[in-house]
Amino acid sequence: MEKKLFLKRNYNVNAAVGFFLSILLTLINQFNLSLETAFLQNDPAKLHQLLPDRTPVLITLPEPFQVSDCYSDQQSFLLLKKLFVKINTLEFLIDPEGQPVIGEKGAITQARWSFIDKSDGRKYLFRVYFYIFPENSNRQEPLKPLKIKIKEIRAEKR
Repeated sequence: MEKKLFLKRNYNVNAAVGFFLSILLTLINQFNLSLETAFLQNDPAKLHQLLPDRTPVLITLPEPFQVSDCYSDQQSFLLLKKLFVKINTLEFLIDPEGQPVIGEKGAITQARWSFIDKSDGRKYLFRVYFYIFPENSNRQEPLKPLKIKIKEIRAEKR
């Protein structure tokens, strides 16, 4: 009897975890599509929608940007607007082999980003890491859907 009860509880836990993971992966896929669209269209407003409202975002980008600091949502928007004016995105691909690394408080997704600097015509290729987390848009309404938001953007030259 105890074994049956244990197996039933174990099955229920596994089903709940599986359901949660499938929802989380669906949210991450929707997030990735929005992220690709924002970069491919050089649209800071679309990227701004993926940033949290009340949490600072750490942005670290190498040359030609030389940025490394925590920014509020409005500062992040102004920074991204300034960056997207200076460049044209040639390619932005979420890494299909680098599946999101899901941790306790969020996940890391990777992308390949190539762009051209409008001022001098130089081309750059970055590997970009996005630390993302689920954010409830309104804590007073816990039944509202979760949204995936960016907590950190970190890039390295390739």
